[in-house]
Amino acid sequence: MSFERSYAIGRWAGPRPELDGRVFAPEGEPFCARPYAAIDQYVWDEGGYCPEARAYVARTDEGLLVLMCAREREIIARETRVGGAVCRDSCLEFFLCARPSEGDLYLNVEVNAAGVAHFGLGTGRHARRVFEAVPEGVRISHSRHEGEWWAICYNLPDALLADCFGGAAEPQMRGNFYTCDETIHPHFGSWNPVRAPQPDFHRPECFGRICLED
Repeated sequence: MSFERSYAIGRWAGPRPELDGRVFAPEGEPFCARPYAAIDQYVWDEGGYCPEARAYVARTDEGLLVLMCAREREIIARETRVGGAVCRDSCLEFFLCARPSEGDLYLNVEVNAAGVAHFGLGTGRHARRVFEAVPEGVRISHSRHEGEWWAICYNLPDALLADCFGGAAEPQMRGNFYTCDETIHPHFGSWNPVRAPQPDFHRPECFGRICLED
């Protein structure tokens, strides 16, 4: 399978979803009435575990507001270190190249089901800058899980993107959304298909189009 998807990011003037301490479901969540990017490409699937997962992104006065969710009966979250191997846990990830006209530099934001994050910056898998702390203004929250949906929410402030990429995000960006777990139910899902012989999310050449609407 080889195609490129496109996701349009519109504005959101409502309240930020606060997930901490409550069970999440996209139905009835005001922020989730907007279009989402379906994380439904399981190109490496061998065991048949392909959970439903979604990414919702909007523009706010602060920057980008991101909510990602997955529907799984059983999840795991053991990593407690910022910058640690959260991808081994139940994890939702957003890789973003905010200024593609200048190259393949991208930010990877990986958050496990307990809200523990890994932020990295670079042009490929190797020699990435790994953040030692969650950047200012990101404000991660995560839902309580009771056998159905789990979700995480955070901000990507304009100031953070400008600092990472050397300028404001371009209207036509590139990126991908992922769900994974390497422990209890190994799976690797993406929004835009990744053309690789084995699981590898660090493939900027396989990013889809992410467009900022006026």
